[in-house]
Amino acid sequence: MKIRNASEVVEEMMARDPLRDFHVWWDDISEAGLSRFVEVLDDATDERPLQQHLEEHPILLIQHLGGGHGRYVLPQKRLGAEYVPDFMIADRDSFGFHWHAVEIESPRATMFNKNGDPSAGLTHAIRQVQDWRAWLGRNQDYAGRLFEKKGLNLTDITANVAGLILIGRRDEVDPGTNELRRRMVEETRIEIHSWDWLVERAEGRMQAVARGKGAAKADDGSAA
Repeated sequence: MKIRNASEVVEEMMARDPLRDFHVWWDDISEAGLSRFVEVLDDATDERPLQQHLEEHPILLIQHLGGGHGRYVLPQKRLGAEYVPDFMIADRDSFGFHWHAVEIESPRATMFNKNGDPSAGLTHAIRQVQDWRAWLGRNQDYAGRLFEKKGLNLTDITANVAGLILIGRRDEVDPGTNELRRRMVEETRIEIHSWDWLVERAEGRMQAVARGKGAAKADDGSAA
C-alpha cells in the first residue's frame, strides 16, 4: 500500500471541500500584514475601509477560530433578497462546519451610552444577527444546500448560528459595562468585542506560530 505524504492528503481534502474557494490558511499571518491592518483601523472613521481590508486580507478574521480541517471567510454573503451579512466565517472539524455570522460597526462607535445602556449601533448590530437567524430558520434547507443543487453552499449551517459583533475601540469601553456585556453575550449567543480584540487574536496567533517554529528548530538541533 502506498503511503501518502502530507501534501497529498491536503490536496485530496481540498478537492472534496465544498468551500475550497473560500479557504484561508491561518498560519500565514504576518507582522507586516497586522501592522497594515492597525494603520487602517486607526485611520478609519467608519466600517467601510475595514470591510474592504478584511475582504482583501481575510486571514485577520479567523485567528480566533479552531477547526483543524480548515477556516473559511465568505464576504457579504447574500441571504435571499433581504439580508447581506458583512461576513460569514467558519471553521471545520470532524463534525463538519461551524458557522459565525459577523456584523462589523464603526471603530468610532461606542458599545454603550454614558448612562450604561446599549448604544444604538450595538442594538442595531444585535438585531441584524437576530434577523439573519430568523431568515435561516425559514430557509435552512436552501442555505445549506450546495451550489450545484441551487443552494447557498453554507454547509451545516443552522438557525442558531453563532454571532460576532466588532464595534468601537477598547479605550472607549467603560469597564463598568463589562458585566452587562457578559450577560448580553450569554443571552443572545452573540460575541461582542472591540476591534482591538481582533488585533490581539492575531498577535496571539503570531506568537504561537513563532513558538512552534522555535520548538521545531530545537528538535532539529537535538536530533543532530
